[in-house]
Amino acid sequence: MTTKIIEFPYKFLKRKKLPSLTPLMIDTLLAACQKQKEKIPYGPADIKRSFMALINRGLIVRKPTVTNEDTGQLWQVTAEAISMLRVKGIDVTC
Repeated sequence: MTTKIIEFPYKFLKRKKLPSLTPLMIDTLLAACQKQKEKIPYGPADIKRSFMALINRGLIVRKPTVTNEDTGQLWQVTAEAISMLRVKGIDVTC
């Protein structure tokens, strides 16, 4: 009995892009945009829904800030997230 090794192209199994946004993610992005527009600091403790999933996808990131000799970091909705919302027909400005 002989065995034959067949190479399987792994690139066909790789997911080409991330799955689309869920309704919960859209609500979370809209809440984050609203807080960002009003200049209210927010984070995972403030917006509890799917915040961590958006961070893992890179749709919400930390940005360093400097105000009156005080340095800190704030969360910010990325331009990619805003464009994903616009593709879904949701016009939002953050």
